[in-house]
Amino acid sequence: MIHLHSLSQLVKWHISPTECMDSALVPFTRNLCEAVTGFSDFIFKRNELRQYPEVIALAFWFRAANLKHIRKRLTDDESPKTIHRVFHIAPANVDTVFVYSLLLSVLSGNYNIVRISERSGEITWLLVDIFKQYLNTQQGKLLQALVCIVEYPAKHQTVTEQLSNWCDLRVVWGGDDAIRAISAIAPHTQQVSFPNRYSLAVINANEQTDLALLSRAFLTDVLPFNQQACSSPKAIYWLNTERDVQDRFWKIVLSQLPTINHNLSVSNKVEQHINFQYLAASQGLKMAGKSQSKNGSFARVVSVGALGHCKVSEITPAILEAHSGNGLIIEQDIRNINDIACSTTLQTVSYFGFDDKITLEGVHKRMVPLGKSLNFDVVWDGIDLLQAFN
Repeated sequence: MIHLHSLSQLVKWHISPTECMDSALVPFTRNLCEAVTGFSDFIFKRNELRQYPEVIALAFWFRAANLKHIRKRLTDDESPKTIHRVFHIAPANVDTVFVYSLLLSVLSGNYNIVRISERSGEITWLLVDIFKQYLNTQQGKLLQALVCIVEYPAKHQTVTEQLSNWCDLRVVWGGDDAIRAISAIAPHTQQVSFPNRYSLAVINANEQTDLALLSRAFLTDVLPFNQQACSSPKAIYWLNTERDVQDRFWKIVLSQLPTINHNLSVSNKVEQHINFQYLAASQGLKMAGKSQSKNGSFARVVSVGALGHCKVSEITPAILEAHSGNGLIIEQDIRNINDIACSTTLQTVSYFGFDDKITLEGVHKRMVPLGKSLNFDVVWDGIDLLQAFN
């Protein structure tokens, strides 16, 4: 039994600790795989969940065929497992990411506690409810001893300390400040962290480009999580793309937006303009072309439905690091692929209009086709989670 009853006044257990063995399970056994794919099937059978594309994408990722593919990535190392218990600290702004981390750890044969924030969004609470229901099914019973979910404020550091002392590995998703604060608690605990990152898109389009397809791929990457996911592009680099093609692209984006479910609201529109003004003042953001005002800064953000975009003369890493998302797209025209602003905090480059996977000179970053930036992978931000969980 996990003896955490002394914390009962400080935490809310959504899925409580139960009896569990001290020894680790063998990773990717048939029973573990069937329990996880059963969760995927459980989601697919719920028609009401089809309105949440990020939840359907999660279920699709954990389907049986993909688990077989993931299983092949395990090495034949016969050394014993060193990780048995994992403490996951989920981000408040990307609702589904904790489930990827959690279920990969389950597949690796670990016992897990997930801490979720009281600031979490609708999808997080929906997933917690789905877990509760699934654990009460015959196929989900195996996970009852492997999955616990707890909610408490970050200020309760004694809780974080006790859970950190319980685990063999702490997995932290969040902002740089939050990760620094958590890292100072029980610093002896082995930890992997996923801090602030920015991502961008590079598009090479012309008169023959299927702009409807381009627009749909772009919105697939930008709309979920209100552009808060680290892999959601915050900028478009237009590579040798004429202005009239760009204008037609934005018109098609405007026409497609009403057909796609998203959570961008009026408050996000306000945040777009606030963030833009902040970037202009703090980063010297300057407009491009004829729309430049006398003081050299942008006159306004061009509204495209729930989104906003603005063309600048130069995008720097500092601009994108300070970019808060909320549907604001910064754009720059470039003539060479290596004009892209790269830094250690650049995570994903999404590309469209290239025959092959693109590369940047001397830069090793995640490169994916536009429309695939939010697709999870076992190796995330350079960290091999399968290796970390074993």
